[in-house]
Amino acid sequence: MISRQMLSQITWVAGSYGASQGLRLFTNVVLARLLAPQLFGVMLIVNTLRTGIELLSDVGIGQNIVSNRKGDQPDFYNTAWTIQIIRGIFLFAIALLLAQPLASFYDSDELVEIIPIISVVFLLTGIQAPARFILQKRQAVRTIALFDVFIAAVSAIVHIALALYSPTIWALVAGLIVATSISATASFFLIDFRLYRIKISREHVKAIISFGKWVFASSVVFFLAMNFDRLYFAKEIPFAILGIYGIARTFSDMIGMLVQRIGTMMIFPKVAAFAKDRSELRPAIAGLRRKALLATAGGLSIIVALSDVVILTLYDDRYIAAAFMLPILMAGTWFSILSTMGESFMLGIGKSVHSAQANFAKLLWLVIAVPLTLTYYGLIAALCVIAIADLFRYVSLSFSQWKEGLSFLKQDFALLSLFAFLVVIWRYIFMQLGLVADFGTWLEYGSIING
Repeated sequence: MISRQMLSQITWVAGSYGASQGLRLFTNVVLARLLAPQLFGVMLIVNTLRTGIELLSDVGIGQNIVSNRKGDQPDFYNTAWTIQIIRGIFLFAIALLLAQPLASFYDSDELVEIIPIISVVFLLTGIQAPARFILQKRQAVRTIALFDVFIAAVSAIVHIALALYSPTIWALVAGLIVATSISATASFFLIDFRLYRIKISREHVKAIISFGKWVFASSVVFFLAMNFDRLYFAKEIPFAILGIYGIARTFSDMIGMLVQRIGTMMIFPKVAAFAKDRSELRPAIAGLRRKALLATAGGLSIIVALSDVVILTLYDDRYIAAAFMLPILMAGTWFSILSTMGESFMLGIGKSVHSAQANFAKLLWLVIAVPLTLTYYGLIAALCVIAIADLFRYVSLSFSQWKEGLSFLKQDFALLSLFAFLVVIWRYIFMQLGLVADFGTWLEYGSIING
């Protein structure tokens, strides 16, 4: 039985996520009308590289604050914040040094100018207050939710205004910097800013590094596993197709990100705070997990069945190939959702190494299969390879959960069968109602991809 408090938290998490993603979707659609597809391709590379550089020194500042029993004490979070500031300065310098080599690798003169300017974001995120993580530890879900919606609204206004003023790549670059500046400033008002001090405690540094070494390994592998397709495609396919693929990936990632958000803000802290014997943990969460995944299977199956209609409704003909890409990518989200839940359990019991192993399994599949399929069978086959990549992540995590007595294989197999059945049924019903295209027409949407 779900408690009233938990139901309220889920409502705030899901509601704020829905509002934030709605604003981002609105922004994306408006920008797609104002800007050329190749600009999204360039920005996809920039954002992917920015995330990769950021993970070069990730020691899990947020995870440390949430998981450590002293995480909400000033000495601990001020030490974590100081490490974060130093890291931001380090990443800023790294980005400046890598600008020319990266521009040469991707054969793009624009990147020589864009990357040094974008690197300012590292300084801004470095000084951002750790208030969000403190609130997450205290499970102050409502405050975090309202903050996220505020930032999403500000970002939408800034990006659209800049694109109307200057429909070039610089609207996207400046929009990111301005939105990040506002987010960093606003973070100091979540909790009394007078509590923050530059401080280094040897005891807390040791604890942060000890916990963070596996978070670092997991983060690097996670980044490569999540973004290998973008990095590889950026070198192998035209920027216009890359930009269209980026839009399809944005939609397909939304559901997985919602589950990841619930896992990070609710499952991880609750498992970490579980004071009873480990053997009692699985029975305590099994029923809630089943109910959550049943609801997810029902909702996601409808979304998969209707996903191409979303692209055709919101975007013009320049983006029609995304209507073919999205159902394939969206179907693979199911394994991403299962993996994210498993990851939250493993982090909650302090086993962050399993997350790194799972992401490595996914990365290994992508590194081997994507280049081979793209070379010999084309982009459509590569899309299918990418869609099932999280299956390998899930298998690795399932094995780890089994060793820890937290396996849900029977439950997951039954739910997977239900999900696949529902997708087929919904698609057939929608076809009969004339809401979605038949199979032949859907294949025509993807004709631009390999042709």
